[in-house]
Amino acid sequence: MEGIGDNRRITYITYEEAGVSIDKADSLVGWLKRKNKIIGSFSATVKLGKRRILLSTDGVGTKILLYIKAGKFKGLGQDLVGMVSNDILADGGRMVYFLDYFATFPLREDWAKEVLEDIIYSCKKVGAKLVGGETAELPGLIKENTFDVAGFGIGIPIKKRFGKVKSGDILIGFPSSGFHSNGYSLIRKILEERNLDPFKTYPEIDERRALIDILLTPTRLYHKEGLKMFLKFGAKRGAHITGGGLMGNLRRALEGREAKIYWENIPTPEYMKNFIKLGGIDEGEAWRVFNMGVGFVFVIPRKNAEKVLSQFRDAFILGEVI
Repeated sequence: MEGIGDNRRITYITYEEAGVSIDKADSLVGWLKRKNKIIGSFSATVKLGKRRILLSTDGVGTKILLYIKAGKFKGLGQDLVGMVSNDILADGGRMVYFLDYFATFPLREDWAKEVLEDIIYSCKKVGAKLVGGETAELPGLIKENTFDVAGFGIGIPIKKRFGKVKSGDILIGFPSSGFHSNGYSLIRKILEERNLDPFKTYPEIDERRALIDILLTPTRLYHKEGLKMFLKFGAKRGAHITGGGLMGNLRRALEGREAKIYWENIPTPEYMKNFIKLGGIDEGEAWRVFNMGVGFVFVIPRKNAEKVLSQFRDAFILGEVI
């Protein structure tokens, strides 16, 4: 184990300094919403004949660079499938089909096969099938010995009707498994600025695990919990907590209403708090970039709250709609 040292002078690092502007991304989405009113939820719900289907696409971001550094890719497929299937779940759907896009240079079959195996396995976990995709070698566009992946999901509604969100509804939170797949440009900036070796164990962060094991923990899949929440406990909406943090994503599930958050109930892991503190990230910035231990939120009728807590050991009351 290796310490970071107590005499290090901490200067705050922001996501924008790491190369990512949430404000610019929000501005672009706002512009796009004005062009097309259907855009704005976690997925797109469209009619196909008499049926409704849900469509979503996403990626894993620069977390891929840490997978490459580690030389192993188990978990990356789950990250990709989770980012898409969890978004579909947030709008009351279950993903049934999945496609991938794998862009690289040069094509390393061993890397591609390991990623694809994990995608196929993760699709099975959520009851979906990988039905196609595209592999592209892009010399001059993709940096040598790197790659990027994107996923595209098709889902169907879990049930025919969903209740309207109203005052008094309860927000049920489920913990994340870690940083999931968001904020990794900032994480990598911290590793560089603080001279942290991801393969070492820092007791100031976590006494048992190497930093790379913490950072490469795959995104949690909420499929099983989601089916029960919608079918058994009357969930009305969901929120997948990704880039933009808790408040940036929760508002999309509130149908224009406000929420009272019970901040003291949020189970932010100690290693996450420690990494943020030692990394020199302002608390407000951290809540805007990371999930802070909250991976998914469901809006449910108040009468079902105690039943949910007795059904799921890790569920917690995050707040209420006001």
